[in-house]
Amino acid sequence: MKKAAERILWAKMINAGQVCTTVDYVFLPEGQVEAFLREAEKVATRRYPDITNGDYTAIIDQRQYDRLQQLRQDALERGARLVNLCGGQRGDTGRRLMPLEAVVGATDDMQLMQREIFGPLLPILTYRDHQQVADYIAERPRPLALYLYSDDRREQDFYLDQSLPGGVGLNESLVQASMHDLPFGGTGMSGMGHYHGYEGFLTFSKLRPVFRQGPWRALDLFMPPYRGMPQRILDVMTRMKS
Repeated sequence: MKKAAERILWAKMINAGQVCTTVDYVFLPEGQVEAFLREAEKVATRRYPDITNGDYTAIIDQRQYDRLQQLRQDALERGARLVNLCGGQRGDTGRRLMPLEAVVGATDDMQLMQREIFGPLLPILTYRDHQQVADYIAERPRPLALYLYSDDRREQDFYLDQSLPGGVGLNESLVQASMHDLPFGGTGMSGMGHYHGYEGFLTFSKLRPVFRQGPWRALDLFMPPYRGMPQRILDVMTRMKS
């Protein structure tokens, strides 16, 4: 739990959550929410004891700040519990600084669960079994990234088999997108194709087919009328294929 909280919080608080491959929501086993919140607050307050001192990032512009405030208010009105993970720091409205807040009890009717958050709000969901998580992910647009914190190879293989994210981090977040030798990209609504390295070269290249015919052309054996030798050759090829 401690290691997962440290790495999830690292990813979520870089650039104040304004990263396309950051953690958008967290699934925790039932009964583990409060333990995770305690660890998460320890991490956030240790790394950012003062979110106004320049180590932490502002929201990029007023429009995005207002959007995040609206998502926050909508979650509150729909019954969520917001937990300030930055030791109660309130941020700075004038500088568009928002503390990281966990959204406990997030539900699908909340706006922040219907779109990319791109900011310091972290919905917390719970699960009873792994199939429940896999089904939840499969029922929604394919994510750009999926992060699993588990040393169990069977669990790792289960999620790799049951999900179709653009990229995966096992016991890590964000790092896969920075690896130049790993192709970066999404599937479905999160995009197609790949950046980085050889795969990126192929994505941004047009592969031009060129066929050069030799002096003897096999197709000449199959020209109509289809009787005699052409028909016998076709019959033999058909039997061979079947």
